[in-house]
Order: sequence, then C-alpha cells, then structure tokens
Amino acid sequence: MRGIIAVLITIALASLVIVSSSGTFVSFEATREVKVQVVPHEQEYLGFDCEDGYAAVIEVNKNSELDFDALTIRNYLNDRKDVTITLYPDYSGLPAGVTMFIETEDGASRTLASEEEYTFFGNVTVGDVGPGEYIVPVDMYATWNGGDASISTCPIKLIIKGGPTIEKELLSGPLEIPTHTYAEWTFRITVTNPGEEQTLTIKDVIPGEFEIGSIDPSAGTYTVTQTGAAHHITWEVHLGAGESAHMNVTIYTKLNPAGKQEFTSCGDYILNEGAELVEYGITSESITVHATCEGDGDCDLCIMNRWISGARHLPRDTPANYHTRIVVKNRGDERDLVVTQYIGSQFTLTNYIPTRGTVSTEVMPNGETRVTWTLHLAHNEVAKLNLYEHTDGIHTNSHKYVMLVSTPCVAGCECHGCAKYVHVYPCGCHGSGDGPEVPDVYEVAEIESDCCTEACEG
Repeated sequence: MRGIIAVLITIALASLVIVSSSGTFVSFEATREVKVQVVPHEQEYLGFDCEDGYAAVIEVNKNSELDFDALTIRNYLNDRKDVTITLYPDYSGLPAGVTMFIETEDGASRTLASEEEYTFFGNVTVGDVGPGEYIVPVDMYATWNGGDASISTCPIKLIIKGGPTIEKELLSGPLEIPTHTYAEWTFRITVTNPGEEQTLTIKDVIPGEFEIGSIDPSAGTYTVTQTGAAHHITWEVHLGAGESAHMNVTIYTKLNPAGKQEFTSCGDYILNEGAELVEYGITSESITVHATCEGDGDCDLCIMNRWISGARHLPRDTPANYHTRIVVKNRGDERDLVVTQYIGSQFTLTNYIPTRGTVSTEVMPNGETRVTWTLHLAHNEVAKLNLYEHTDGIHTNSHKYVMLVSTPCVAGCECHGCAKYVHVYPCGCHGSGDGPEVPDVYEVAEIESDCCTEACEG
C-alpha cells in the first residue's frame, strides 16, 4: 500500500499570504483566504512517498554499519518556486549502542528547485545490541517565497538483526601445570549464524610456546601460517540461516630453542588468543593456563646488587659520595617481598629512592644501617631501589677494604648478589708494592658485572 501526502495551496489574492500549519495540515490560520486540499500524486505540490506507513525500512546486523536512503522529497510548487527543506529526526527511541544520522539534522538544509526531486541519505552504526525493531519519527520543515510548512513525514523503521556469534571452550587439558612439564589441550571454536546465508572467516593465533597437534573442523576449510614462533589459523566456513559449525584444535607444549620443555618460567600463559569473526570484528574469550614454579616458586627471583657511582679506590680521610642499586625481578608467582641490605659502618645513608614499595632504615649497634624494602611484584615484574651513601673519610695506615653495602637478602629465601667494598689506602702509598690500580670513578656505563647472579635489568 503506498500512501500519498501532498499539499495544494491556492492563494485567493495576489498579495502575500503567510501560512502556518500543523504537520498534518488539518487546520490553518492566515491573513487571507486559503484553500487546502489533498490531491492525487500527479498533482502534488510538496510530496514524499511512504510504503506501508514508513519512509524507509532498514535492516542491519549488530556490530555493523549501513548507509541508506532516508526520505525522497519532490517540489512542484506553483510559480516554479524553490523550496528549502530541513529534516528533524527524533532518535530518542533508539537503544544505547546505536548511532543514526539523517541528512540536514545538523542544520545544513537542502534547497530544491522547481520540479526537482531529492533523496536524503542516512547512516546507522549498530554495536553489540540485541535484535529488535525501533521507530524514528521525522519532521520536515519547508520554506519558500511566500510561505512555510511543518510536516510530520512517515517515520523510519530500524530492524536490528542478531548477527553471527563465536564462542571458545576448553574440551580437555589442565588449567594449572608445573613448569618444564609436557601438557596438551584441546579447545573448540563454535560459530553460529542466525541471519542470512553467508561465508564467515575466523582467525586465531597459537603462541610460540605451543605446537599444533591437530585441527578438525566440522565444516569449511582452514590454513595455518607461521609468523616467528606463533601459528596463525584461518578458517573459512559457509553457513545457512540458523546453522552452526565448530573446529577442534589440539595443541601441546614444545621444547624451546635451548631444548628445555615449555613452560620454562611460572606465570599465566594464553593457550590461544581470542578467535576473531573477521567480517564483524567480534572476538571470543581467550583461554589462559597457569604454570607453577618447580620447588619453592616463591624464591624464583633474580636479584642484583649494582655499583652505580663512587670511587672504588679511596685515599684515607677523603670524603666521598656513592650510589648503589638493588634490582629484583620476580620470575615466580605474584607475591610480596621483603628485601634487607646493610650499609657499612663507615658510610651514612643519605637518601633512598625505590621504583615501587616502601623503605625503612635502622642504625644497628655495630654502626651499620639496616635497609628494609617491602614491595609486591607480579610475575616477571622488575623493581629497583637506589641507595645513596656518604663518607666523611676513612682513616687507615695500610691498604684496607671497607664494606659499602652487603649482599641483599629476601625473607624466606636466600641472599643473592655480591657485597660491594671500597679499597681505602694511605696517602702516597697507592700504586706501590702490590697495591690496587689508580683510584677511579665508575660511571653508569662502566658498571662491573655482578659476580654472583645473572643480569636482571632490561
């Protein structure tokens, strides 16, 4: 059924007539005699078409975007007059996650010449919104030389269809395993198409810690490409309305390049990234497993005691400043740490700067200063504690090694990293006999390697 709305305005006198009307043209007020009637389509002066009561019916899938023809207007006013049209759509009935735009809503009106026809465009973007039908009323305001009119046009109907869905589930395999232990898992990707028949593309990535044992799709075809150590799976499947398909993937932990069984350190590992439904930008949940540390996982730490600056060789009774640093990397499970280190009795702690956590200090009866560093580290997180020390001078009559900082210790674990010592020598004696080399100040780029542990930074 096609409904036709038109307006015929007959002016009884040649003088100016000002017309004001409602959107349905039921009643009018004017300063001169006005005659209004509905005329057939071929005689209309201002008109637009409605089909089954709607200016446009739009069907769109969720998580998609669509351009559409919103409304077509025709100008057949008397005296070959131009008419300027502005549309005012009402989006208040649309749900959150839906954005619609109809031309001229921003105030940029459109002028139609005599006998011109123009179709106003629209755009709709739908996010993750459930299926449903929504009505968008549209008012049209028209002005021309000698009159104006406000008309309620037929509304626009928006139909949101349920788009395809993608899910991932773990069929077999542990969610927690010890490090350096072989394991395998099978997971399933399921795709459902509630809408029209179509071909879908699904992509997934298997990280480098795993090898693929088998891939078994219920329909469609797949390819596997390798980028670095990771495997990229692409699955294409054609589904009719209401059809579903699944693909089972079996993976297992592999040996790393050093010949050690993954996982080589504890923590969380993603079995595979979220499977993506490419055409719709929809991604499923990923599957994560946890590797527990062998033995005492709480002590799987890398600790380094670093000399940053200050004279390694110091003449007696000479003031000097020093900068040392503790570096801690947690290679085990997330945990709280308490790190203790002592500043030598010949030195005063002047400042401390941790990258995380809190620090407390205490001067001991033997003159040393105990530094206690409390912090929380997740798996593979690194933290640093910068310590600044000063001496007013150390008196000695012979070569002497004086402790600057002790080996750091972690409560409940062992002590790691080398203690640091300053060589103090009598004036005029350095370089004679079996004395050490000439004193030097070590810059950051010239830090000596730590003799007791691997490098933790970087």
